[in-house]
Amino acid sequence: MPVAVASIMQESNTFSPVPTRYDDFAPVFGAAALEKHRGKLTEMGGFLAALERQGVAVRPVMAAWAITAGRMLREDFDRLAGEFADRLAKGAKPEALLLSLHGAQTAEGVDDAEGHLLGIAREVLGPRVPIVITLDLHANVTQRMAEIADGIFGYRTYPHVDMFEMGGRAADWALRIIAGQVSPVVALRKLPLIAPAENMQTTSGPMLALQQHARRLERRRRIEAVSVFGVQPWMDIEEMGCSVTVTADGDAAAAERAAAELGREFWERRREFDVQLVPPKQAIERALQVEGGPVVLSESSDSTGSGSPGDSTGLLKELLAARLAEPACIFLVDPKAVAAAMEAGVGATVKLRIGGGFDRLNSKPVAVKARVRMLSEGRWTPRARGYNPGIEQSMGRAAVLDVGAVHILVGERSTMTVDPELFRSHGLDPLYMKIVAVKSPNGFRAAYESFAKEMLVVDTPGVSTANLVSLPFQRVPRPIDPLDPRTRLPKDF
Repeated sequence: MPVAVASIMQESNTFSPVPTRYDDFAPVFGAAALEKHRGKLTEMGGFLAALERQGVAVRPVMAAWAITAGRMLREDFDRLAGEFADRLAKGAKPEALLLSLHGAQTAEGVDDAEGHLLGIAREVLGPRVPIVITLDLHANVTQRMAEIADGIFGYRTYPHVDMFEMGGRAADWALRIIAGQVSPVVALRKLPLIAPAENMQTTSGPMLALQQHARRLERRRRIEAVSVFGVQPWMDIEEMGCSVTVTADGDAAAAERAAAELGREFWERRREFDVQLVPPKQAIERALQVEGGPVVLSESSDSTGSGSPGDSTGLLKELLAARLAEPACIFLVDPKAVAAAMEAGVGATVKLRIGGGFDRLNSKPVAVKARVRMLSEGRWTPRARGYNPGIEQSMGRAAVLDVGAVHILVGERSTMTVDPELFRSHGLDPLYMKIVAVKSPNGFRAAYESFAKEMLVVDTPGVSTANLVSLPFQRVPRPIDPLDPRTRLPKDF
């Protein structure tokens, strides 16, 4: 019998004013899912490589990915979940299911979308078919997810560059379960903690130390995978917080001990995740003092990969006010500005108010007089390791608007800004910029660190701000750090 493979991935930001819709996922089914991921450095690409290397038949179910945004509309989520159920139920019963999830997806009335999808899978497949999952390092792992899954393999890297590897490890574990070589158990320890993403890189700092501890734990007898989850912090939901999971062979007590040990270190290091942000005007001044370029300025509060709408003018306003003599580039979401540029045509000069159209609480439109440099259909293909390399992306129609030395790439829809190819695909090479503005807390480092002279995180308001205490949390479990400074780790942790 074959092994079924599927991927349904999105990260939610419940503070985002932009809801997620079915069409944002652009799902593909059956053979089309294989075609999309075979040979790609994705989790499903890793599933396929491992299974085909062992000569195992593959039954593709579906592949669906959407950029981070607000809660998914309930009707649209029910449609997506229904298609997953229908496709999984068709044909011969698989020997196992390999499922790539983000781990932090929500929908209207569904705080735990992945737990819901896993529940569907368990109902369709029955209690004996192994279900092994991969999760993003920022997953919000719930008790339901841990109870249903027969293995949890979280990314070990941030910026995320090990999706393919984790897919392969998950597939190998599933094959060992099928062969009767292991008896899977999963332990979960949840912490009363949320933390900003800006200082969660695994190349240095506290998350590197936690990952190193996890690798040491994996050397213990019967421990297969130890995953540290920093959680997507911009979700106001009831079962919320950073966590540790341990996947082991048969020894539940050993798994629990390992999860608790690493969870305690996570808690002890919590203040190391705090981040110092730089006011945008000061960041620009620092960038101009650096010899050469580029200097990358991260407007993480408006991160398109964290669920912000990508329309903040906080950094743009300061770039324009600086009257730069050297070039800078920035991405912005504004469908009305794109429409105006399309109507005017390449080479025309347009006067318009740009940005601030979605998150009106944190950003206001900026009046500009711009020259239309380029128009496009907005399709581009990431090249750097990390987020969907080799898989074409779309920001809707797009325009490049020049305001003095500032080049503004404007898209109708949100897209990831972590890969320099976003700008290169529209005639703007970050290598020759003085300043490159990205909307990402950390993921951009993987592609930019090899040539950026300096990288700074700027302090602007937004729904993915690192200043978590400024957000209107109402439903998260209390007490929780940093919202409640006197939070303590439970004595029975």
